[in-house]
Amino acid sequence: MSASDTDQDNEPDERFTFFCEMSMQEFAFGVGAIGVNALCLGMMLNIPTLTLHNLMYKVAPKGILQPDTTDQERIGVAKAIIDFWYNKTSTWKPKQRFKCLFDAFATLREYKIAAQLKERFEANQPISLEIFHTFDLGRLGNYVPPAVDADYEEEEAEDEEEGEDGENDDED
Repeated sequence: MSASDTDQDNEPDERFTFFCEMSMQEFAFGVGAIGVNALCLGMMLNIPTLTLHNLMYKVAPKGILQPDTTDQERIGVAKAIIDFWYNKTSTWKPKQRFKCLFDAFATLREYKIAAQLKERFEANQPISLEIFHTFDLGRLGNYVPPAVDADYEEEEAEDEEEGEDGENDDED
């Protein structure tokens, strides 16, 4: 038996075009284009929250929820998450990997994406960007940036001072 035969026995079946490198890049780009949901997808793929946090801040130091977050940062975070999952599941059979992905999108209620992924997997075709054009970002509601204004804290402090003054007047 040659050395190449034994190498093939130890590695998962890479004949599946669905999980080829180019397919995974398209997948990362598609998920990254829908922004925050790369983190949700990571959670659905059973990646620990701290790991997701570390992956995100390694790529996007401010996180991906800021209004000035670039598309490249969002895509980079998605790629980091998908690469982590892909490496974590390297010993899984393609069907088991697919089931995990399918279940994740079904749990996120992205049934159209899940169905298209299933069609691609069954036909042994790579993942492509058009699969993700059906994502309904609107169902998550409007983007509301986090409140980072110091004015809120100042108003709260003024309210407390007014309350103390009012109490002192009543005691006299």
